[in-house]
Amino acid sequence: MSSRLDAIDFDSEQHLREPHADYAIGRRDSPVYKMPGKDLVMVFGYDQVLEALMKPMVFSSRNEQALLGPSIHSARCREIYARGWPQVETLLTNDPPSHTRFKKLVNRAFTREKVDALEGHLVGMVDSLIDRFAAAGHCEFVRQFAIPLPCTVIAQQLGIDEADVPRVKVWSDAFIELIGSALSEDEQAKRAEQVVEFQHYMKARIDERRTAPRADMLTDLLNARVDDERPLDEAELLSVAQQLMVAGNATTSHMLSGGLLTLIDNPAQLARVRADPAVIPNMVEELLRMQTPTQGMWRRAVQDTELGGVPIPAGTMLLLMFTSANRDEKYFPDPDAFDISRDFSTAHLAFSRGIHTCIGMMLSRKELVVAFRRILERLDDIRLTPGVERPRYIPSPLFRGLHELQISFRAR
Repeated sequence: MSSRLDAIDFDSEQHLREPHADYAIGRRDSPVYKMPGKDLVMVFGYDQVLEALMKPMVFSSRNEQALLGPSIHSARCREIYARGWPQVETLLTNDPPSHTRFKKLVNRAFTREKVDALEGHLVGMVDSLIDRFAAAGHCEFVRQFAIPLPCTVIAQQLGIDEADVPRVKVWSDAFIELIGSALSEDEQAKRAEQVVEFQHYMKARIDERRTAPRADMLTDLLNARVDDERPLDEAELLSVAQQLMVAGNATTSHMLSGGLLTLIDNPAQLARVRADPAVIPNMVEELLRMQTPTQGMWRRAVQDTELGGVPIPAGTMLLLMFTSANRDEKYFPDPDAFDISRDFSTAHLAFSRGIHTCIGMMLSRKELVVAFRRILERLDDIRLTPGVERPRYIPSPLFRGLHELQISFRAR
């Protein structure tokens, strides 16, 4: 039987930039949608996405393309990757029992006490960035704030030298583009070179921590021990560092820029936040729900099963659409409305759920709360710069973020 979804081109630039109306059709018509002519199922409904997340032994995260994308099939790229270390399955693309070991070890680097202890340092970093453009009365927010803040935070935690912080964005983009963009063979090879460059750089930092430990996440990861689990070896440390680097800056960067645009687009809500800054933590949760910087993630059925009443044969790939689930009318009334006082008795899925709940979510939340608090304390009359084209989202099936955000303001 045909569906309205059959007429939607999910690969089109229009859909990739503004997908929410299409996903609303999906939730109403086919919460679990088998794409015609493809061995792919898209999952739009909150209940169905959550069910898949909570059944990791049925819907597996193991996916060889999720780490390096189609480049793993390129002989040229394989030759480049051979100059580095193997891409081992640790967190994102792993299942129990192996995943359990990595999660326990990495959790040692992400305790609430360690994250809370960073708050004063984060305030200083945020103020330093604002100081650089406050007097001008305008800035390009993505390049001047949303990228450098999380890049610097995760770089410091991974032991990356201050002079090399700009390389974090280059390395992160390489990993993201390998899995989320259509690249030519030359483009794939260039990104592969950057992956290997990152590995060799981080291997040198790991060797430094063996002889000169520091108060940072890299040292914690190197020294992590839980029960009788063996410590992380070099390939595992590099894999974990790679995933923390990408997750620790790209998604937070997208949240900062997309979140500020949402506030600008909703002046009445922004006025409420200014009147009562105590609501900022809940505002951040609402921004996470609406922006959902990681739009979706892959799973693979390892046995014949069903989801939402739809038969799913073994081997089927599923794309769990977190961004659609976070606008499911069943749990989030008036889901396209931005409401800073929304009741989150039903939790959003911006950080996933179950065993693959984002391990860095406490750090991300802390960065967002501190950043928005200081932005609103220091900048008044924040608006889109007049005469500049409306900001546009990067066309991607997996990640949601703005190309740029030109803003004007009055500094306090």
